[in-house]
Amino acid sequence: MKLGPALSIRQTSTLAMTSQLLQAIGLLQFNNAELARYLAREAEKNRFLEVRRKPPGAGQDRPAGHPGLSGGDGVENLAAPSDGLEQHVERQIGLGIRDAGQQRIARAFLAALEPYGWLGRDVAEIARECGVSTGAAEAVLAVLQKFEPAGLFARSLAECLSLQAQDAGVLDEVMSQMLQRLDLVAENDLATLAELCGCDSGAVEARIRRLQTFDPKPGARFAQHDAPTRPPDLIVTRAGKAWRVEFNASTLPEIDVREDLVQDSEARDAFVAQALASARGLKRAIEQRNANTLAVAAEIVRRQMRYFSKADAHLAPMSRKDVALSAALHESTVSRITTGMTMETPVGIVELKQLFCRGLPVRDGGAAVSVAQIRARITEMIGGERPDRPLSDARIASRLKQEGVVIQRRTIAKYRAESGIPSSVARRRSGPARSAPS
Repeated sequence: MKLGPALSIRQTSTLAMTSQLLQAIGLLQFNNAELARYLAREAEKNRFLEVRRKPPGAGQDRPAGHPGLSGGDGVENLAAPSDGLEQHVERQIGLGIRDAGQQRIARAFLAALEPYGWLGRDVAEIARECGVSTGAAEAVLAVLQKFEPAGLFARSLAECLSLQAQDAGVLDEVMSQMLQRLDLVAENDLATLAELCGCDSGAVEARIRRLQTFDPKPGARFAQHDAPTRPPDLIVTRAGKAWRVEFNASTLPEIDVREDLVQDSEARDAFVAQALASARGLKRAIEQRNANTLAVAAEIVRRQMRYFSKADAHLAPMSRKDVALSAALHESTVSRITTGMTMETPVGIVELKQLFCRGLPVRDGGAAVSVAQIRARITEMIGGERPDRPLSDARIASRLKQEGVVIQRRTIAKYRAESGIPSSVARRRSGPARSAPS
């Protein structure tokens, strides 16, 4: 019995990227100044659009239904954000990537770039967001990882150093194997490394010296210690124990749809109807952009109140996913909103993305501890150690475990190295330990 070709029917669901949806997504990535420039261009093309500014003092408050923001007394100084890394990478994208589709993927990666230069999101997530395969996203990432300075878009310390070693022409087999055992490099364990790499300890020591010249945070060099020159997009003020989040009225543009300009003779004109529909759609998209931005900003401030009120010296652990769940938004929406958006606090201007902080779980179900707190505690322990008995990474991990924080020795080595603190062996040789900035 012969069987013919089988016929099967499958039902799939896909998201159609309409022009309206693409426009709404694009608006999320604009800060107020960029939005104003965009609307000015649109108004030139559509006579039914009128761009205007709000009068001073007429700020747009956060949505009334959002949880209240209550704080304590006093606000802590905030570090000024980086104001040059994104522009630096954006220029390289324009020069190094010609394909429009690949540029779109590259800018999705740029939105996930952390201030210190590492990639802050999973490649598969970015691929899904862009509607492409993981392989296509990896291909674009490979191009981005060739940008200057070397080490940008790395997903780990090992990859960051590997990219710099490759750029310097020193990524041989021995260096590659050493980068896979950075825990031994941090301990300066020359004998074990030499055995693993099949070479003598002199070759290992030479490569360690070269590794020490690399920059584990290639994006940090773009950080500026002065406040950004452009006005902030959002303003946070305090009234009693409550915090108020609103748009900066002096920078937020608004549009009116001038339906009164439609003449009777144009009532049935297809071009006029399309222009009016475009103007109405743009107004709705801006209103949604503003509502989402305020919801995200309010949630960020709510989660970091202890930091603002001096109740805690460090940021609370907070991820984009945390904010997205609380604000009932997609994580990619939060990522777009917080990239490039600035907020004025009572003590200075910060970028929203600077307020995110990774966290580690605490034993017995306590509140998570931020990586910044762990790094500060490591620096504090090393700063108080005896010069003749420096603390090993294993002993630091043991002490933190006694304090309720379960952390691996290799993670201690990673945080210590990122803070520029030498290993216990090197500290014993050089004398008293010195605290390094975290």
